[in-house]
Order: sequence, then C-alpha cells, then structure tokens
Amino acid sequence: MRTTIPSLIATALLLAACGMAGPQPPTAVNHLPPTPTPAPAASLEPGAPATPTPAPAVDRCHTGGLAVSFAGSQGAAGTIVDTFRVANTQTVPCGLYGFVGMLMLDSRGAPMQTRVVRNGGFFSTEAGPSHFVLQPATAATFQAAWSDVPHGSEGPCPQAAQLEVTPPDEFDHVVMPVSGWNLAPCGGGEIDVTPMRAAGAGPA
Repeated sequence: MRTTIPSLIATALLLAACGMAGPQPPTAVNHLPPTPTPAPAASLEPGAPATPTPAPAVDRCHTGGLAVSFAGSQGAAGTIVDTFRVANTQTVPCGLYGFVGMLMLDSRGAPMQTRVVRNGGFFSTEAGPSHFVLQPATAATFQAAWSDVPHGSEGPCPQAAQLEVTPPDEFDHVVMPVSGWNLAPCGGGEIDVTPMRAAGAGPA
C-alpha cells in the first residue's frame, strides 16, 4: 500500500498533538505576601548617635536666690525715676516674668500707704512683661517712678525708711534700707513700676 505525502503530514500532526496532550506540572500561585525581612536592630555600639533628650525647664527665680539693690535715680518735672538691680545669686539659671510688688515701711518697720501701679503714669507707653532667663551672677533690672509733688490738699509726702520688694510670683520679699536715696511718693503713695527686664533690655 502506497503512502501519500498528505497522509504523512496528517500522521505527523497527529503524533505531535498526542505528545503535547500529557499532564503539565502545576504552577505555584502564592496568594500571601512574603514575610517581611525584619529591620536591623538599632546600634548600641559606643559612639552611635543617641536620641536627644529635651532639656529640663528652667525654674522661676525665687526670693531666696535673688539680691535686690538700688542702682540709681534721676528726676525731671517733679517725677523721680529709680532703677533697681535684681541679681541671681544661685549657681543655676532661673526664669523671670512680670512685675515686682512693693511696700514702704517707716523707721519702726510699720507699713506705710503704698500703691504700686504696673506700667502706670510715667511708664504708660512701655511694653508689657516678657519671659527671660537670668543666668547665675547676672542681674535683671526694673524701674520705679513716683511724684514728689503733693496732690491737692495732700501735705508733705512721708519718707520711707525701708522698702519691701517681692519678686514676680513670689510670696517672700526682700527688705532693703532706703539709705543714700529718697523714697517719698505723693499721690497716696503711688509708685509706678516697669516689668522685670533682662540686662540691656527696656528703659533701664
């Protein structure tokens, strides 16, 4: 029996089809994300940079760590302006903010009529208080202004012998003698004061 060329071609195609029809190996399909590679642990070797620690807040200045002194006086048109220094006597810095309190005392230590006005009168255009840090062995300043002219029927205005000064936010005070300078405010004992200022700042 003679085999024709078309029959040979058909047979070859049939054999090729049979060879491809066998079972195929399964293809792996991973539906889960791969396990992440752990990040390297932080280095604890000497010299490795450490996380910065915030600096502790500076405590406010307390009366026991301050020295208050009279620094000078000037006057014009019946108004006397006194300048005071407030020094940090401690070995650590402290914070200041605000106005001092004042109370005049007579020669027996008895209270005299005193009225402290913050940024009053002569200082009415001054800026308000601001926070600042007072370093050890440095001093802040403030000023006090008062009138030596009697108001209305007011007689001679009494002279203080001592002055209590209370730092901002404190209850204890410093008592300083009024010696070598005068403090005799008229107007019911009115004393106008500026805020505490860092050295070289403000009007002082």
